[in-house]
Amino acid sequence: MAYSIKYNNKVITTVSDTKVYYAAVDMVAEMVECENVEEVLPEAEIVTIVTLDNDFDSCDKVADAIIDNADEIVSASKLIVDGKEIACADTDMLKSALEARRTAFNSINEDCESSFVSDVQVKEDYFVASEVSDISEIQLIISELDVKTVVKKTSYEEVDYSIISEEDPDKAVGYNYVRRQGEKGINAIYTGTVYINGVETEETVNAVETVKAPVDEITVVGTKKVQTQTVKFSSGFCFPLPSGVWELSCPYGKGGHKGVDLRAPRNTPIKAAASGTVVEAQYKGSYGNCVVIDHGNGIQTLYAHANTLCAKVGDYVSAGDVIALVGTTGNSTGYHLHFEIHVGEQRINPQRYIGL
Repeated sequence: MAYSIKYNNKVITTVSDTKVYYAAVDMVAEMVECENVEEVLPEAEIVTIVTLDNDFDSCDKVADAIIDNADEIVSASKLIVDGKEIACADTDMLKSALEARRTAFNSINEDCESSFVSDVQVKEDYFVASEVSDISEIQLIISELDVKTVVKKTSYEEVDYSIISEEDPDKAVGYNYVRRQGEKGINAIYTGTVYINGVETEETVNAVETVKAPVDEITVVGTKKVQTQTVKFSSGFCFPLPSGVWELSCPYGKGGHKGVDLRAPRNTPIKAAASGTVVEAQYKGSYGNCVVIDHGNGIQTLYAHANTLCAKVGDYVSAGDVIALVGTTGNSTGYHLHFEIHVGEQRINPQRYIGL
C-alpha cells in the first residue's frame, strides 16, 4: 500500500506514508522561508495505490518534486550587501544589473578596474514567486550601490645618467676624452586614479619599474698642470681662450648683451682671465655650467656654457690656469664661451680688459 501525490491531476511523487509528503512540505517551507507555504502550493490530491516497495521516494526527492511542479516556487538569487539581505530577483537579471552598475563608470579607452565599495554577494536559492523583485525594483536598489573605479595608466620618464670622471695624471689639465658615451634610462610609472561613482578622489603611484637602466658616461680628464702661454692686457687680465681657436660671435652691448661671446670648438680650454678665488662652479640656469672668479676690489669674472668644469669653489687660480672647457650648456645655440666682467653690481664691457 502506498500513496500517489498529484498536483493538477499529475502524479509528482509516490510515498510510503503521507507523513513523508508533509515532512517534505515543511522542508520546502524552510527552504523558501515561508511559514504558510501550503497556501502557495497547488492543492495536493492524495491517492491510495498498490505498488512495489522499492518505488517510494525519499523526503528529499519529494521536496524536489514539489518545487519542480509548483509554479509559485521559483529559483532566484538573494542580493546580500555587507551581510544584509536586500532583495531577491531572477539570477541572470540580478547578475546582469550588478555588472552594468559595476562597470558603469569605466572608460572604453582606458584600463579600468572596478568594484563595489560594499561587500556585495549573490546567493542562489528557492523563493516564493511573489517575493521576487522585478527589474525596475532591482535596478533602483542597485543604482544606490557605490562603485570604486581605478583607472590605471602607464607613463614613461627618462632617467639621467651620471658623468664619472677618471683622472689621468699623464694628461694635461684641459684634456677631456669620453671613454664611454652615457645613455639615458627609462622608467615605467604605473599610477591609479581612484573614482567613486565617477568622481575623482585620489591618485596614487602604484609602482615604478626600470625598463632600461641608465648607462653612466665615463670621461677621462687630465690632471697634469701645465702653464699655458698667456697674453696679458690691461689691469693684469689675459685672454680667456688659446690664440687661434676663437671667433667673436657676439660683442658686448649688441641686443642688450652684457658680455662677449667667443665661439670656439668643443672642449677648448677656458683660462682664468686674472688671478683670484673661485666663488662659483656649478650649473647656473641659462648660463649652464658656469665659473665665477673673485679678483678682489669688487671685480669678478664669469665664464658660462662650459661643457666641463675643471675648478671648484675655493680654488685659488692664477691668470692662464684652465678652469673649464668650452661647451654649449644652458641657454646656448652652439659651442662658445660667454664671458662677463662684474664691477660691484654692474656688468661692464670686458672687451678692453682682454684686448678685443
